[in-house]
Amino acid sequence: MADEEVLPPPLEIPWKLASTTQPLSAGEPDETAIALFTFEPDDEEITGRFPDQRLVYLKFTTSISPAAFPANIPPVAGAALGEGVPCFFVQLDLKVRNPSGAVGTIRPYFHAAAPLHRRMIQTGVVGSEIYEGEADGQFMGKSGSQMYETSSSRSRTTSLGASAGIGIGPVSIGGSARRTSTDVSAERAVSQVVDTTSREASQERRELVSHHTRIENVLTLLNAKYVGTPHLRYSLSPQPLQLLSLDPADPNLWYTQLLARRSSGIEGVQEFTAVVLVPRDENFCVNARLRRVCVLDNPPGPFTLDDPFNFNTDLVRALVYLDRVYPPGTPLEEFDVDLIGALPTPDDFTRPVLEQWVIAGSGLMLVDVVSPTPLPFAGSVKRATINYKHLLEIWLETLRDEYDREVQRSPLERGVLLGEERVLDTCFTFAAAGGPAVSGSSASVTPLFPIDIDPGEFDLGGVTATASSARAAARERAWESVTRWNLLENRLATLLANRRTLGKRPLGLDDPRIVDAFIEAWAGLRAGDPRNLDFAAATKALHLGEAHRRALKAAGASDLRGIARAIKHAPDIDRYNERLRQRRALHKGERAKAAAAADPVKLALSVREAAEMRKAIGAGLAGEMAKGSSRK
Repeated sequence: MADEEVLPPPLEIPWKLASTTQPLSAGEPDETAIALFTFEPDDEEITGRFPDQRLVYLKFTTSISPAAFPANIPPVAGAALGEGVPCFFVQLDLKVRNPSGAVGTIRPYFHAAAPLHRRMIQTGVVGSEIYEGEADGQFMGKSGSQMYETSSSRSRTTSLGASAGIGIGPVSIGGSARRTSTDVSAERAVSQVVDTTSREASQERRELVSHHTRIENVLTLLNAKYVGTPHLRYSLSPQPLQLLSLDPADPNLWYTQLLARRSSGIEGVQEFTAVVLVPRDENFCVNARLRRVCVLDNPPGPFTLDDPFNFNTDLVRALVYLDRVYPPGTPLEEFDVDLIGALPTPDDFTRPVLEQWVIAGSGLMLVDVVSPTPLPFAGSVKRATINYKHLLEIWLETLRDEYDREVQRSPLERGVLLGEERVLDTCFTFAAAGGPAVSGSSASVTPLFPIDIDPGEFDLGGVTATASSARAAARERAWESVTRWNLLENRLATLLANRRTLGKRPLGLDDPRIVDAFIEAWAGLRAGDPRNLDFAAATKALHLGEAHRRALKAAGASDLRGIARAIKHAPDIDRYNERLRQRRALHKGERAKAAAAADPVKLALSVREAAEMRKAIGAGLAGEMAKGSSRK
């Protein structure tokens, strides 16, 4: 019984709620919150080891959800942004100080913290299996200054197989085999030694730990910094994508995985615990700042082929597709159809390549071909114009390519990074008994703000899901997409974790990046979507003037989707017309029918008009939102 009194069993820590960023108030709760819990052990066995300092346990519970836009955002903009913005990165910065806020001190400080690190590891055959683990308990050591976290995640896969094949003439024979064998061997040697050891297992367990608590974790990558200082930082980022263990040759499987990743983000409850040492004759304050970085992106909807081809409005999309898959300079042997045989004199074209795409009035897509020739002298070239495909066939390829590309492209490549900060500052005093008491607490939250990061800082190049992927197999595209997404996310998470400030400029609907996101979302609407307003309602909601309406009517726009597509593709049409002008100058004096078969695309906005409309849309939406805020 004496031992039981000296070494009590581990205690479940009776946490006390000290403060929170979400007090009880009217309306629904905030989507993200911080709660601070405290506990001061009174076990003399523990506290006696720190005669001049107090030992305080802290637990921070963070509830993380997707970011929400203000309620007064205009309806046409809110419909494009969706219900919420998934969080890509979360960072919790903690700072402990004395009430005077004196700088240059090293006490109080964070003596220990958990969790310190979390990672996902896969070993064995890549893509075959994955096991995920999370900590479900933490233990404070008997010394009072140690923390133990139970966490385990390990996987191992071993396989042995062989295949062979032989072909003789029209006959081929092949086979494969897989072998599994288990060899068991044992050896035992016995020697008798007289040795008596007495121990009590329950006492050993009690000596190992003094207090324990249950914790909640979000399955993410996690890193902690600055333990042993008055500062402590936790950073969380999504767990890496894994190539599916099922057949990745089926695009439906890994398309589903990528779409789910776009919409999930970091969400749930994550708890952090720390041990703080405070000088016995001082009070202390704790400042907690929670940063969320969310990615505003417009994920593609379900793939369909029910979008009919319209020559006036959809021609530019076919041109963009062809320029991406077969850019100028592509050798003819790399095309999906035989074009070399269509040349008038194939032997005169040494290395024929695509010079330019040309649209014929008959609905055919023509190919301008250029090639060096060995004769009659050095520097001479040979040109020809041949048929490629009809626009209706190219349109079906365009729809498939647009969907594939949007699914494979990481949200970080096009999305807009939005940040938010929540701060909880709490000060404590020590009463005669009962542990730390709250002497004051304050909470604040910033509105969403755009984060300015040059894409070149985290997009390090490499293969992109563009021209090469259009001709690659589904398995190759899966490898490319998963690898690229992981590299971009890891690089950006590192940049964000080491940034002192993310930005403070409030989110404005007139920000060019936000306007671009609106236009992308509106351009992807389907004809029967209730959000796809008719022309009159759309131009009114977008605050476009009479001159803008006339230009859009001339460009063939008849609804919100058509307006967005006309503005989006204006630079592409201008680029095509400029190439066509260069082509006419090149063929000046020639009377070839092919050279005169193409006319410039007239039913389009100029680049200047499109830029003016973007500014008008942003200014109009921002003004409407400001009026809504003033009325409240």
